[in-house]
Amino acid sequence: MLTQQAVKQRIPHTWPLFFARHGRFTPIQQQAIPTILDGHDTLVIAATASGKTEAVIAPLLERNWTACKQPGLQLLYICPTRALVRDLYERLQPLLQDTGIALGLKTGDVPMARQTPAILLTTPESIDSLLTRVPTLFLNVQAIVLDEIHLFDNTPRGDHLRCLLPRIERIRQYDRPEVTKAQRVALSATVPDPAGIAHRYLHHGTILHLPGGRPIEAEIQPLYSLTELVNALAQRSAYKSLVFCNSREEVEETAVTLRQYLPHHAEIFVHYSNLDAALRRDVEERFATAATAVCICTSTLELGVDIGSVDDVVLLGAPPNLNAFMQRIGRGSRRTTRTQALCMPKSPGEWARFEALLTLAQDSASNHPPTYSFRPSVLIQQTFSLIKQSPTGSIRLADLRRIAPPEVTSEEIRKIVATLAVGGYLQAGRMGEWKPDIRLQELLDQHEIYTNIGADILAFTAVDAHTGRVIAQTEGIYPPGTIVRFGGRPMVVTWVQARQFGLAAAPGAVASESLRFQKTAAAIPFQVTQTVARALNIPANQMTTLPQGQGLYLFHFWGTVWGELLAAALQAQDIRATPINEYCLFSHHPMPQLPPGDDTLRRKAANSVIGRLSGWLDMGRFHHLLPADVGQAAILKQLNLPQFGALCDAAIVTPMPQLHPQLQLLAQ
Repeated sequence: MLTQQAVKQRIPHTWPLFFARHGRFTPIQQQAIPTILDGHDTLVIAATASGKTEAVIAPLLERNWTACKQPGLQLLYICPTRALVRDLYERLQPLLQDTGIALGLKTGDVPMARQTPAILLTTPESIDSLLTRVPTLFLNVQAIVLDEIHLFDNTPRGDHLRCLLPRIERIRQYDRPEVTKAQRVALSATVPDPAGIAHRYLHHGTILHLPGGRPIEAEIQPLYSLTELVNALAQRSAYKSLVFCNSREEVEETAVTLRQYLPHHAEIFVHYSNLDAALRRDVEERFATAATAVCICTSTLELGVDIGSVDDVVLLGAPPNLNAFMQRIGRGSRRTTRTQALCMPKSPGEWARFEALLTLAQDSASNHPPTYSFRPSVLIQQTFSLIKQSPTGSIRLADLRRIAPPEVTSEEIRKIVATLAVGGYLQAGRMGEWKPDIRLQELLDQHEIYTNIGADILAFTAVDAHTGRVIAQTEGIYPPGTIVRFGGRPMVVTWVQARQFGLAAAPGAVASESLRFQKTAAAIPFQVTQTVARALNIPANQMTTLPQGQGLYLFHFWGTVWGELLAAALQAQDIRATPINEYCLFSHHPMPQLPPGDDTLRRKAANSVIGRLSGWLDMGRFHHLLPADVGQAAILKQLNLPQFGALCDAAIVTPMPQLHPQLQLLAQ
């Protein structure tokens, strides 16, 4: 590895901008800068606050310094959230303002400036939108950065990225086949599958992994009601606290309670994705400057948005997985050498999950990469987007073949297009071409084609009564005159039209309920529940039972999805089984051992509950438009039936009466 002085000499333009005020490089900067300067695709893995952003931006800017001073977009920096885009812009803009290098941002909240920047900070959805409107913008892109890649990977947005990257390359190499591929760099604080991520998003990636991070000090206190939260915050009267909730409804309820009962003066803020962008920004700025305050939020503040120094992080209920847990607790005490958090479980099962998450956070050896397979529903969204981009307003099968990953067959692509034609989204154009039909034209008119996340495209929608801006996807329609709570404020339904209704501010009104959002409960991963089992000294291949009335609880510790699948497999063998939670199911049938099964039976069982399982597997908002067999096969791949079958075949049911008290609590 090069010395600090040698690295400094290689970046004469960017050393003064990013590092001179510190006088040195952090370890990951010293390691990553030469590799990226040499043009290698690179996956950078290092702890939060280790200087990863500068480790990536500085060498890419140095490498393309002259080009960045010329007109045209050169560097593309992709973030997972709009807030992170804005925060990064505000960090970098002062550093670049005297360089003659234009920095820009583009999100659903902020349009891109008329002058094309040299460096653009954006999200996948905004890239998709730009590709359809100004594809020539990407002609000279030299490098692409994928920030917080672990939040993209193995989700519809990650699969979206896998399609956008070759689309950008196609534009760059149009009539210029000699142009080398744009350099790609990905970065993250934690990656369970570095080799897999490098394979999926980089050309031939170099992996740089610098272990480290602050030790975690977490206190666990039960939450019987919000009174416990009030009491906990009352003991932190000089603190700025960030309170994470697992739903927007819970955010609203918590904010109302704290405003009524918190015994000391503290400003109470609310922050979640459906709030207006200007309101979210106002909350972030006011919370950052407040002396004593509490901000109640969902996952929107998990990432590195600048909200000032946070003394205290409170988790109101256990997050579903390790990624969310680490992001949330990492937001507090950043100026100290330890990560501190207050974890408040609402049940014994959540208490056990908190302990499991803490164990996983401190034992990287116990973390295993999840099952990955591409979600073909993304190709439906890409079909619509490519048509919008096309000068002829049409698409050929070859266009989809070029952007689809190799694991998607050409036959699957043909079936997808044929099904869209039957469904009224596509119609035949010139020979070999497909163009929009009535249903797709409606989506194009509504600008509903740029994202693979969010509610079903036919969901109920709340919009701003005056501007028509979409506020939220909701569970249903509210009659005109209904007062609902949204963003901690009362709002009135002023009009209803088809599947939309308008909301306007109603100062002084009393809300009868909070706005009910369309949502799917998060699945608890197998890895987390297996960690709970290990804490009870239950071996990996063992299950146990707890007698209950006329039946028993079977404790599998297989998580939400495989627990549901196990219950379905038992039902397929005429054994009445009802899923209880991520730890166990209930059966009226004696269970000395699992009955023998085979692949055919397990596939049949999976097919019987495939609709329910698809919501937990996050298959993308257009999944319901896939051909039945393609959609079914995609879900079965996500379920990983071979591994599930191996678990079933190896499982041993062992009575453990000494654990009955603990098991009784987990069944609640």
